[in-house]
Amino acid sequence: MDWDDLRIFLHLARTGRMSGAGRALGIDDTTVGRRVARLEQEVGAPLVARAGRRTVITEQGQRLAQAAEEMEAVVLRKISGLGEDEMQVAGRVRIGAPEGLGVGYLAARLARLTATNPRLDTELVALPRAYSLASREVDIALTLDRPRAGQLSVRKFTDYGLGLYGTQAYFATRPYPTCAADLKAHVMAGYIPDLLFTSALDFSLLADHVEVTPAVRSTSVMAQVNAVVSGAAVGVLPHFLAAAHAELVPILPQALHFTRSYWISVHDDLRRLNRVRAVLDALQAAAREDRALFAGRRADATDCSA
Repeated sequence: MDWDDLRIFLHLARTGRMSGAGRALGIDDTTVGRRVARLEQEVGAPLVARAGRRTVITEQGQRLAQAAEEMEAVVLRKISGLGEDEMQVAGRVRIGAPEGLGVGYLAARLARLTATNPRLDTELVALPRAYSLASREVDIALTLDRPRAGQLSVRKFTDYGLGLYGTQAYFATRPYPTCAADLKAHVMAGYIPDLLFTSALDFSLLADHVEVTPAVRSTSVMAQVNAVVSGAAVGVLPHFLAAAHAELVPILPQALHFTRSYWISVHDDLRRLNRVRAVLDALQAAAREDRALFAGRRADATDCSA
């Protein structure tokens, strides 16, 4: 088999579209289709089937894609780092992260890193979703759930705190809550429950026996921040995002304080590359320096039982 045909088919299996594979490889859809058809002739079995605009990979195709991915991993593992001892930090590194961490924290740090390494290109994918290192969606992934499977190097990036926030403008027409139970009468901003990509962000149960339903819902934590900053709602926000808005004040911070963790992972095939190591080291150094930012602010709170 022609490795180039296998490489094209592997991209098709990862993207699910002829156009997606073509864009990733810099070729047109017709070429992708022709090369996959040639591969089917060599294999002697159908590898793809059409399902509307998407291309469905058959069972035989999935087996071939897995074999091609294993071949790719062997090649990457064998050639990674060749000549890099004599090279500057150079090349592209794609980082995937949840939206809040990506937009509110990583973007500025990656920009500074790129500025000091002119031959380094960083790409930040900041979306409310998980990322696959095995399928090469990203080179480095930051996640709320610790990855448990795959040939990955995984470390804790940082713990971070969250708390309930509001503004003086919001409370100008509403009574300040004296305990968590009072929040049932307030306008809450939060996530759309059935679109949560991780249970770590489910804050519907604020305290024992205190369940709330957000009236302002979004998949975007940045949208929630803006809703709270506007004075239209209160909401559970990461401290490191709230710190950028002086108008935000913590509500019942000792009674309503949550801790979550970010994990940083990289595929074993890539972690020895100079450019990947440089980004990993820079991000982990930044997280150590900003430990207080992630921990957040604390203040006195009123307890219902008082």
